[in-house]
Amino acid sequence: MSEHNEPSVAAPMPTVTVIVCTFNRIEWLKRCLRSLEQQDVRPDEIMVVDGPSTDGTREMLEKLEAEGRITLVRQARLDGISAARNMGLKEARGEVVCYIDDDAVAQPGWLASILSMYSDPKVGGVGGPVMDMAGKLTMGKNAVAPDGRWFDESRGESTDGLSQVMVGCNMSFRREALLSIGGFDPYFRYHQDESDACLGVLHAGYRILYHEGAVVWHEWCEGSYRKDRIKWYLKLRYMWGRNTAYMVRKHFSEQVGLSGYLGAQVNGFVQRRAPQGAPATDDAKDEEPMPRFFVAMGMFSEFSGIFRGWRDGAKARRSQEQ
Repeated sequence: MSEHNEPSVAAPMPTVTVIVCTFNRIEWLKRCLRSLEQQDVRPDEIMVVDGPSTDGTREMLEKLEAEGRITLVRQARLDGISAARNMGLKEARGEVVCYIDDDAVAQPGWLASILSMYSDPKVGGVGGPVMDMAGKLTMGKNAVAPDGRWFDESRGESTDGLSQVMVGCNMSFRREALLSIGGFDPYFRYHQDESDACLGVLHAGYRILYHEGAVVWHEWCEGSYRKDRIKWYLKLRYMWGRNTAYMVRKHFSEQVGLSGYLGAQVNGFVQRRAPQGAPATDDAKDEEPMPRFFVAMGMFSEFSGIFRGWRDGAKARRSQEQ
């Protein structure tokens, strides 16, 4: 038999660690873990980073750990989502690390779909669709432009020529690719942490892919930081401004200057948030619009964040170049 007729040998499926970061969401976490254990391709390791729950979660996880069903990483104090994800990354044994939120449910075929995309060693990340708990698509294939704008093909927006990113509640990385960029940047305590990591992996020469079958259902449940609606709204606007500016300055400084970035943000604010008020959070789209007074305060908070983030991003850029 000639070498051209020899049957091809499928690349072995990589080992995988699924990481769930949690805090005081025991009922949602139970449902998430159950969906992981029911995958047709079982994870080599299910890891939970708990930081530090007081609602019975820690006791439940210690029992599961004793039964050999999970790996428990104990976080001494809350220090932002990037820190928690990095703790999991450091301890993970799998060649691929998947991240799913504790208030999300992996649908049948989720893990098999993700792992099927890693046969090419230059694939550094794989994500998939996010649906609400009724099965309605809320986020599809996403990408970011150099000026920080986010595009989603599920809304009819083109992502051609842009940098593909993943949604934090449904993302996976080749572990060595994520480690090569230092993991998640701890600057991002919340918001844009996943986009920043994706951009780092892309700039390191890897590809990020999207698989329609890698579906999670996600419930935007209340967290400790969302209990005060107005306080959370103002904090979100500040973090949106700060973190996006930092990300753009860090990754796209050669393409976008401050004046161009500010112009894009002003246009985006006017088009998306200012005319009819803004929702309390980007995650709670069914709530009553925020009163105009607080929308104005939110705009001020966001632009304050932009200047802080742009300055901090310049420092991060210099650090990368050294």
